[in-house]
Amino acid sequence: MKKTLIAFAALSAIAGMAQAQSTVTLYGLLDANIGSFKTNSFDAVTGQASSRSQTNINSGGLNGSRFGFRITEDLGGGLSAIGNLEGGLDIDTGKSAQGGLLFGRQANVGLASTTLGTVTIGRNKSPYYDLTSSTHLQQSTFDPSSFTNNTLSNIGVANGVISPDGAVTAAQYLLANHGGQNNVNSSTALGFNARIDNSIRYTSPNFSGFSASLLYGFGENKTATTSASRTTGATAQYANGPVLVYLGYQSDALATAANGSKPALENTLVGGSYDFGVAKVGASYNRAKLKDITRGGAGISPQKEYALSVAVPLGATTLQAGYAQSKGDTLGKSTGFGVQALYALSKRTTLYTGYSTLKAYDNLASAYVLATPGSSIERSKLFAAGVRHTF
Repeated sequence: MKKTLIAFAALSAIAGMAQAQSTVTLYGLLDANIGSFKTNSFDAVTGQASSRSQTNINSGGLNGSRFGFRITEDLGGGLSAIGNLEGGLDIDTGKSAQGGLLFGRQANVGLASTTLGTVTIGRNKSPYYDLTSSTHLQQSTFDPSSFTNNTLSNIGVANGVISPDGAVTAAQYLLANHGGQNNVNSSTALGFNARIDNSIRYTSPNFSGFSASLLYGFGENKTATTSASRTTGATAQYANGPVLVYLGYQSDALATAANGSKPALENTLVGGSYDFGVAKVGASYNRAKLKDITRGGAGISPQKEYALSVAVPLGATTLQAGYAQSKGDTLGKSTGFGVQALYALSKRTTLYTGYSTLKAYDNLASAYVLATPGSSIERSKLFAAGVRHTF
């Protein structure tokens, strides 16, 4: 009997240790605002101008609202099993974001080593996306340099394959990406896929400020007549004290179409920031290029995208401003400016307000441009104020 009690106590202690080594963390972010936008467009085809304005409640002014579960189990020897389930939601309606996916922001599992790095498989965030959200206005609604538009998922293509009869042109492919708040153009950037299904991602340990990430996404949409789509990405950065320098590349390739084209949108980004204490300044340059959209067709010149930002902390208040520009010989020029002010009520609750304006031109008068078909010029303005709470 005594030996039995001792054995039971030992097993209970071991079970308690195992439970202590495994953790599940519930976390989230809630962000809602009331805002007013106005857009003015000029149609080069008809010569007519149009205007639209509206005031409404929106979700995700500073950051996208979300909830998630972070799982970690210590396996010993510096190795851990990890997992992340994260779903986006719209506070104004209560519906799921990311197209209604339950865990549309992240859904992955993997292993993390203190000496070898981290590998996750599933639906991963693009390492390129991590870079773009490290400077500027942090991907808020007021950020004119926002790269978060999921270009490839909203271009009028079927199952990721461009129409074999050429109905979707190169111009339409590149220009149907400005679906910002209320379908108003809110970004100068052409965009890229921020979250990749069926992907494997590796992130290195931090070596005295240096780190790198790699990602490969399997399209898994191969048919008897078309090859599968794919996403590849690689980033490297140096972050030490006030200095941040980074370089990133991502290629979002659609499946090979029946007409033989192998379309891929490539983004190459270089940038950085420096924190002077009284102010943090950032700058970046991105080159967006659509490759091989049609065999033997007219080429699309690269879009050159520039962005500048500054953030000034004033106690509980932080003032931020950003400027962005995108231009190219084929697609024309867009410029944008944004400002925002944040006030921290606590470590987890922030009040904010902001304003952004953007002017976009279209050299091609594509039927897929911005909010008005055939528009050659569009000007949009947005003002909003809201609250963000993290838990």
